[in-house]
Amino acid sequence: MEQGIIEVDPRHTVRRIRTAMQGNAIRALVELITNADDSYIRLEEGQKEAKGQIDIVYKKDGYCGIFAVRDYEEGMSIDDVRNNFKRYGAATSGLKAGKGVRGYFGQGAKDALAGMVDGRICTFKDNQFVECRIFIKDDKPMYSINDPIPANSKIRNEHKIDRNGTIAYFKVDPQRTAGVVPRLNTVQGELTNNAFLRKIMTNPSRKAFLLDADTNTGEPRLIRYQMPPGKEIMKQDFFITYGKYGNFPIHFVLSRADKELMQTGDDRDGGLLLVDGKNAVLGISLFKYDNEPLAARFFGEIRIDRFRELLENEEPVLDEERNGLVARHPFCQKLIAEIERRLEISVQEERARKQKEDQNKFDREETTRYRKAFSILNKIAEEEAEEIKNLGQDLTKEEELPPNGFCLYPSSAEITVGKRYNFELRANTRVVNRGSNVKILSSNPKIRVITSEIKLLVDDRGETGDVLHKYITIEGLEPNIEGAITASVGNKLSQVRVHVVPEKEFLYQEGMVFAPESITLRPNQPRKVNLLVYVKMIEGGSEVSITSDNNTVHVSKDKIVINDREAIRQVVKYELEVWGDGPGQDAIITAEFGSCVALLEIRVRSKEEEDEKNRQGMFSDPDFDMETREPHQRSSYSKTTGKVIIFTNFASVKHYLGENCQYKKTLVGQVLIADLVGERCFWEIAQKKVDLSGVLINPAGRLDKIQSEANQLSKKYGKKIHEALVDQGVLAAHLSSR
Repeated sequence: MEQGIIEVDPRHTVRRIRTAMQGNAIRALVELITNADDSYIRLEEGQKEAKGQIDIVYKKDGYCGIFAVRDYEEGMSIDDVRNNFKRYGAATSGLKAGKGVRGYFGQGAKDALAGMVDGRICTFKDNQFVECRIFIKDDKPMYSINDPIPANSKIRNEHKIDRNGTIAYFKVDPQRTAGVVPRLNTVQGELTNNAFLRKIMTNPSRKAFLLDADTNTGEPRLIRYQMPPGKEIMKQDFFITYGKYGNFPIHFVLSRADKELMQTGDDRDGGLLLVDGKNAVLGISLFKYDNEPLAARFFGEIRIDRFRELLENEEPVLDEERNGLVARHPFCQKLIAEIERRLEISVQEERARKQKEDQNKFDREETTRYRKAFSILNKIAEEEAEEIKNLGQDLTKEEELPPNGFCLYPSSAEITVGKRYNFELRANTRVVNRGSNVKILSSNPKIRVITSEIKLLVDDRGETGDVLHKYITIEGLEPNIEGAITASVGNKLSQVRVHVVPEKEFLYQEGMVFAPESITLRPNQPRKVNLLVYVKMIEGGSEVSITSDNNTVHVSKDKIVINDREAIRQVVKYELEVWGDGPGQDAIITAEFGSCVALLEIRVRSKEEEDEKNRQGMFSDPDFDMETREPHQRSSYSKTTGKVIIFTNFASVKHYLGENCQYKKTLVGQVLIADLVGERCFWEIAQKKVDLSGVLINPAGRLDKIQSEANQLSKKYGKKIHEALVDQGVLAAHLSSR
């Protein structure tokens, strides 16, 4: 009998490094700043004085960016460097020794440096200098440690460390990695707001400075995070009991901000910050309420005492890719359920608050009129301003004449499901007569042609010599298919190839993805979904397990064995059916193989609930602003809330609506409101339509084009909006009295 430890393939480590960093400079900086903070924590816990300063250095180098993070006081000896950088995933940060650090997985700095370009650590300790390079070569993670040398003044001046300390360098090279070089202001903003740095950026014992090495004359920028203004609405202490560990004390604080917060991304200002007993950040989330509009103002903190005991015992409670808690772990399931139960109370309070505000704002008759009008406007917006990506040639560049007088551009394209795309059709009127009808056909029914026929008149951007420009809109209905789009007029023919592909960003990072990734079901009515598997990451013969976290929501298979011979373009597609027993259920379907995970969000809703949801759109009920004393315009539009804001203190508006909007239900008040709403909404729809069309010659004509489109919309739909917003009984009474 033979046994031993299974060795980790270097390619697996490289994949994890690249997935963790994704060529993103901010992610790398977050890891290195956290490492610097950990260094100070170790000093402080050893009762040693710590300077607490962290420098982030920014420098442009042509198209590349050079970044560095510097700390002071601790430093590393040659033995420290060997211990920290020769092994991946080892407990090197001090967590096992009970230190209050965040370096949970022994890979943060290594990921940051190896995942970028020219990553290296330069460190000073006890007047000795050591340099270590971390890099990937031949798909293997590598290190190179120089022998220690005396830390002379030249070396110290180069790295700007006069005593003990460490500085880590890396480069962002867009030609060698997927990352881009962020601007200095972007670096400042994203580091300031990054949730994983929140405790560092609010710690009075820390001072993080951003230095612009390009100027050298600019003052260092102190980075501090300011909590949003708001009011605490819930504060509770409770326990989570888990297995042999017993009780875990949980401290829960929830606040409501004065305005809506951003509730997505690592730089969100909303959400509940999750920290352990020593204030190391674990993640940030509102869990199932992340996308709930009624929770848009929520922020706060949850402290989980004794959490480190789970990590010390190798419990997989924390995602190694820095995405927060692992929701499938039993402890996390219990914790999240308790958090969501408390959030639900506050969400219900928000719902009651909103209902009360709405009731105070409009009476039933007004609400009926506004609801009808904005339903019409949302439908107009859907029909007139569908998002379309332009695939044609950039019209700001020198124009190419179409071969044979008639051609589609480009000759081929990759598109994704659920989005619309424009091919450009060019026709030379010396070859193809004006007034001709062009027929558009698709060879694959799963590639839908929205523009099935075009008449060759004057194109949207005006005549340019003898060449007319038209746009053909298509939509892919299913991933991993291909077909041909054919345009024909008389004996002229042009054809392009179209490949419908899954969203690469997720598929190629995660190894598999559901398409779609979220779906709403009618109760007991199965629907089909596809699981797409990238066979370069999940090889043939692998077994993918599929589970539902809700026993009332089902999936047709509980496992799939991958057959890479069925792959098309290295992606294999498996069809599944999902269904739910009753309305009001939410679930997550999880497909899992090793560290590769795909999630499918399921909502089971009755038709009435779905119809209610469908009434939402680009616009919602108007808001009358009585606070702004000297507004510069009659109305504005909030993309965040969808509200048209009418400024009642604007002179001409006040003249008809009154000081406190007391005349808004008069005929003249209703007509003015209808004019303001129509004017603003038609402008916003026109702006979206123009900006998404991709058919402008240059930006100079943008405003004229928007105004022209808005005028056309007003001419086409203006009467309908007035009929909805103006009480026809009041109008009839007025007309009969004349």
